[in-house]
Amino acid sequence: MATYGYIRVSTDDQVLGLEAQQHAIREKYPDAILESDHGVSGTDPNRPALTRILAALKPGDTVVVVRRDRLARDYLLAGLFDRDIKRRGAQMVSLTEAVTDDNDPNAVLLRIIMDGVAQHAVALLRARTKAALQAKKARGERIGGVPYGFRLSLLDPNRLEPNQAEQRIITAAADMRAAGLTLRAIAAKLDAQGHRNRNGQVFGAQTIANMLKAALVAA
Repeated sequence: MATYGYIRVSTDDQVLGLEAQQHAIREKYPDAILESDHGVSGTDPNRPALTRILAALKPGDTVVVVRRDRLARDYLLAGLFDRDIKRRGAQMVSLTEAVTDDNDPNAVLLRIIMDGVAQHAVALLRARTKAALQAKKARGERIGGVPYGFRLSLLDPNRLEPNQAEQRIITAAADMRAAGLTLRAIAAKLDAQGHRNRNGQVFGAQTIANMLKAALVAA
């Protein structure tokens, strides 16, 4: 019987990041096979890593997450993944929550409540972000994050200017992409060359894709 650790991070700077989830799973399940979806929202059903886990599951296997919201932040999507795991004869374990995956009515209700709370948190964050952006726009301030490869101008905080060090990494990634390398291969090469993102973490495939897309838009 195999144990699979599923990790999901939507951004590079979230508190429960890649390394934190890896450490938590390895501490309890040192032999777990780890798979991670990097840069993937909890409401996005497109999960390459989770899809690989589901395809490999056999009866008696276990899928481990640090928290249920790593599986999904949409209660319908979480339920879909739950059913797929159980259909394959496997079980899901959350390291930090007292929730089981059996069909007991109380357990089912608890999962629905937890998944609903996670979905509500996403909706609340989106509403607050929208209100804050509207307020900034009304004041004539620049809105949006600072894309990789740029920085705020010292002379005008509402204007972006190129960050030369990051631009060189973008150029290298673009050259590798033009040469036919996959996003994962590009991330691996940048890692081997010692390049890290702004938070000191290795680049993920999705981050590379976002970075190249942002560079095209800004060009």
